[in-house]
Amino acid sequence: MKSKTFILFHVVALAVMVFYGQVAQANILRVNNVPSMGANYATIAAAVAAAQAGDTIHIEGSVTPYAGDVVVDKKLVIIGPGYFLTAPLSGTQHYKESAKINCHITFVAGSGGSILAGIEHRTGATGYTVDTRTANYAGNRVRIQTDSISIISCKLFFVEIDASQNRQNISVLRCFFNPGLIMTTGGSATITNMTIGNCFFRNDFGTAPIRVVISCAPAAPANWRISQCTFYNGFVLAGLSNTLFSSNAFFGVAGNSVAAGINNIFSQNVTNVDGIGISTADNNALRTDGITSWFSQGGNNEAIDVYFTESGNTSSCPLFISTGFFRGMYGGANPYRESGMFSVPSVYEIRMEVEVGDSFDMTIRARTHY
Repeated sequence: MKSKTFILFHVVALAVMVFYGQVAQANILRVNNVPSMGANYATIAAAVAAAQAGDTIHIEGSVTPYAGDVVVDKKLVIIGPGYFLTAPLSGTQHYKESAKINCHITFVAGSGGSILAGIEHRTGATGYTVDTRTANYAGNRVRIQTDSISIISCKLFFVEIDASQNRQNISVLRCFFNPGLIMTTGGSATITNMTIGNCFFRNDFGTAPIRVVISCAPAAPANWRISQCTFYNGFVLAGLSNTLFSSNAFFGVAGNSVAAGINNIFSQNVTNVDGIGISTADNNALRTDGITSWFSQGGNNEAIDVYFTESGNTSSCPLFISTGFFRGMYGGANPYRESGMFSVPSVYEIRMEVEVGDSFDMTIRARTHY
């Protein structure tokens, strides 16, 4: 008889296979670094090497972080179970370990159209150091060296976009950063159609009040969109021109600034202080009444993850714009999802009756969290 643990992971993989197989007829490759779990591969790199374009790689949660740098050179969907799975939320996942990675994941030529979702950067043997005041960083990162890459529902430290040549169609959506950087490096080419949406940037690392959170210098941004994000504590958004800032919520301290560039459009943003460095032109909404009480939530990352929701918002809340329309990460058409939940089936409950002989009754509940 199979063990209970093996049955759990087998069912999770089967649910994902059914979900994707009906759409794309692609292969599903399981990764788990615990040998007894019976996965196809023990490392992400091995699964990527074996996969064919269009396949899905499911990285299962594990106590032990995944090591070994990964280079993606084909179109893949790489999915983990999310993060903050032990937070006091209802029905996130039955198995509460996240897919923690201690490695670089690099998307190179040939990987256009790939999606990375539901993984968590974690420190460990490789370690990391970061000084976001000067944007110096050493450690784990997601590197984008091609076009058309989507990073969705991940908990990350650093997304690095190679600007040695022109890039386009890059998305960072519904991600959690603390500390967090999205930066261009390696050149001054043009980065076109960059979308950063419904993300949470909590940069309270260290003691200095100023941190670079998003930077496109010296690269040239074209048709960037930063919308429905929440920026909490220290930040500097630098080198951003030709960018639409829409429905963001900024809570900062003296010295924070946004977009020292040209041809930016600001629409329906909100900030806690008028001097935060946001232009008052172009329909920018700068409401300061009561915002400190709404943005002064303390606690650990798990607590912050579920704080800025619509449930407590009223017309007196500065996040409120109109009925059904809120600023910040929980607003808009594709709001932030607690714990990095992604739209693939997850087993969130398993009930097993008393075993009799070689058989037993089991009830399994799964849903896509959307």
